[in-house]
Amino acid sequence: MTTAAAAMALAGCSSGPPPYEPGPGNLVAGTAQTTVNGQNAGTTDAVQCNTLGTLTIIKTGDDASGVTALVSNKTELTAESVAIRDLGGFTGSYNAGLGDDTANVGMTGRTYDINGTAEGFDTDNPSFRNSGTFAIKVSC
Repeated sequence: MTTAAAAMALAGCSSGPPPYEPGPGNLVAGTAQTTVNGQNAGTTDAVQCNTLGTLTIIKTGDDASGVTALVSNKTELTAESVAIRDLGGFTGSYNAGLGDDTANVGMTGRTYDINGTAEGFDTDNPSFRNSGTFAIKVSC
């Protein structure tokens, strides 16, 4: 076989790797899905994750609309705080140890699953305090 024929045969057999398909419960790295008060608040690929010791700071969206969560893995995964900025018509926060609100964190692969209750207000009625539920899936 000539060199040109061999090169063509090899070129015909090579193709790029298949697209990544995350397993059940996982998201593609750098994406987040958020649900607020049972309503889908959308998916974003504006995700930043920074780890400082046992604390991971997760930011999604932007300053006007998104989530900032602080997750600790000191002894087990715990949500230290979650701030929701105008998602699904809700703005509010959860802070561990303050009030009766709760939040849970789980992890599948590299995907965090954070859910709980936050205190805040509905965007269309900011004068009245309101509780809101949240479910955040984010892959760092």
